[in-house]
Amino acid sequence: KSFQDDGFVFGLEGSGLERVKGRGANVVVEGDSLETTPQQVAIVSGTLAGQALIAANAIHELYTHTNGNAPVTALISLATIVSSWVAADLGSGILHWSVDNYGNGRTPVMGNIIAAFQGHHSAPWTITYRGFCNNVWKLCIPFGLPTVAAISFVAGPENPMVSLFFSFFCFSEIMSQELHKWSHMTKKEVPAIVNTLQDLGITIGRVPHAQHHMAPYDGNYCIVSGFCNEALDNSGFFRWMEHRIYEINGVESNSMKLDPELRAKTLRGEYRLTQ
Repeated sequence: KSFQDDGFVFGLEGSGLERVKGRGANVVVEGDSLETTPQQVAIVSGTLAGQALIAANAIHELYTHTNGNAPVTALISLATIVSSWVAADLGSGILHWSVDNYGNGRTPVMGNIIAAFQGHHSAPWTITYRGFCNNVWKLCIPFGLPTVAAISFVAGPENPMVSLFFSFFCFSEIMSQELHKWSHMTKKEVPAIVNTLQDLGITIGRVPHAQHHMAPYDGNYCIVSGFCNEALDNSGFFRWMEHRIYEINGVESNSMKLDPELRAKTLRGEYRLTQ
């Protein structure tokens, strides 16, 4: 089977893909490359610049609404950004869980992202060989300018915090793949500020993310800061979701396919993830 076939599971015995030994790179998705292209640079640069402009305009609108009160504007903006960062961590976990467990390379819109995330389990070090734009450009499709612009248009100029929240949220989701890359790199391979951010828990750390890479890849899905992982795993949120999906359409998650014991526990309603 290939990554475009129904029922294909990266890591499942007989899938035809073996985990690469050592820290070598292995591009598992047909048509993918580690080379950064001008198109990728243009997509990422345009997306991030556009999001920055929308965020700056939102802060300006907020400043106007507070009658030029800079401290209040700064406080509200900071609170909005922090809440967006937490929401983005939760969002990255839900996205990561969904693409790890459902769909394949032929899934409309999300096919490339699904194949990349699932293939990452068989070649986890490959991400460290990617340049910034090569690494994040795929996420500019669902979290790009059209998404932020549409939300801002619906919210209107009278709700600048909505525009600021979602511009930073989408920026964080795009950046999550780079934060993810850093969690696979050693302390010597990244700038000192990255190690500081990881130590402070602002971005996902190496040890927490390494726990996700143990088969059947059933937890620690959040890859912005990892702040939400403990609550999600201890509550059994994702197992509950998988059980509901199975009841609706009979589709098993890839984690359930990889671990019969996990499948049995999930279908018994035992959702809490135990390390």
